[in-house]
Amino acid sequence: MTTSKVRDAKLEFATFEWPTWLLLVITYTAWISITLNWNAVPGWLLWLLGGYTVALHSSLQHEALHGHPTGSRRLNLALVWPPLTLWLPLEIYVRNHLLHHRSELTNPELDPESFYLGRETWQGLSRWQQRVFLFNNSFGGRMLLGPWLAASQFYQGELAKLRQGNFEDVGILLRHGLSLAVLFYWLLAICEMPFYLYLLAFAWPGSSMMMIRSFLEHRYHPDETQRTVLIDGCPLTRLLFLNNNYHWIHHRYPEMAWYQIPAAAREQRQLALASNGNYRYPGYWGIAWRYLLKPWTHPA
Repeated sequence: MTTSKVRDAKLEFATFEWPTWLLLVITYTAWISITLNWNAVPGWLLWLLGGYTVALHSSLQHEALHGHPTGSRRLNLALVWPPLTLWLPLEIYVRNHLLHHRSELTNPELDPESFYLGRETWQGLSRWQQRVFLFNNSFGGRMLLGPWLAASQFYQGELAKLRQGNFEDVGILLRHGLSLAVLFYWLLAICEMPFYLYLLAFAWPGSSMMMIRSFLEHRYHPDETQRTVLIDGCPLTRLLFLNNNYHWIHHRYPEMAWYQIPAAAREQRQLALASNGNYRYPGYWGIAWRYLLKPWTHPA
């Protein structure tokens, strides 16, 4: 079963991109409202709403780097520029994610978004470090440790570049720092929100929710065509991840808008499952239950 190549065509901004514009307005309105009224929201609800909003913004960043909602790359990135997750500069995320699409998926030496480690790297770790990476490959571990481990590895890598005399990312990091300064002014001066509260109720759960999507979206397999998953999900997760739970479809058509993906997933389901070796899951609740404390794959 195939689908028409019209799905790869660039969408007309004025005619078809209104769902993304609407979602941008809703997401920023929600984030501004929640941060302004944080002290009126119960703690558990603040964690849920704050995390979901930050994760949804991250999904919109992913949408923007793939060419939406306009034909202007600069405008698309400007629309999602605020660093709501705090730790990852947008420019580096764009660079790494586009390289991810061009790389050999899951290869830790080539794929910047791989959660795998090379065997030599693994063998060079201490016992407690190996246990940390094994726990990170469980669902509970990825939610609890994943954001901290990712941020730690990222900034360790940036420091290593500086020590080696590689200053290519200095400008990016400075621009990220200025963006954080604006964000902190809003949170601390305007909203009078303690920094630790934003970290614990917005940035950490938002990053954790995004790691639900990436948890097992790629697996190592000798056949490269069988490394990308198809997950049906529920309406809440499909919205949160902007339908990238149908990850096989996204890698086949990376410029396809998020609201077009479900139709393509229905049309190409048989082709997808035949191609990826039936690497699929019905939803994330089953994944969470199955791998809550058990690694779904070995890190090496």
